[in-house]
Amino acid sequence: MPDQYLQETGVWLQEHAGIRLSGSVSREELEKLLAAKLEMLVEKDFQQFVLLLYQVDVSEQKVKAILAEQHYPDVYISIAQLIIARQEEKIRSRTAYRQPPESLTDDEEKW
Repeated sequence: MPDQYLQETGVWLQEHAGIRLSGSVSREELEKLLAAKLEMLVEKDFQQFVLLLYQVDVSEQKVKAILAEQHYPDVYISIAQLIIARQEEKIRSRTAYRQPPESLTDDEEKW
């Protein structure tokens, strides 16, 4: 099941970060591809970089800590790991708390 979360994260990153994946991808490959995309965004379109962090809902404090403690190129890999972990966490949470509509008994609760 964890591999499923990684693959769903890869699909989300293809759609929202514009990285290109060919089929199933390993965590290391996804981190490298995303790190390269993050580096490009920082250099050419910083606003898109910030938007991606916002969309994924990455902790600002964690990003600041990485930026303060690490240097190029490790900083991009670390931020990529942070983004992937957060996106997987969101997918896991949605899966865990998803209720099928049939489980609701009252029509009033089915809004």
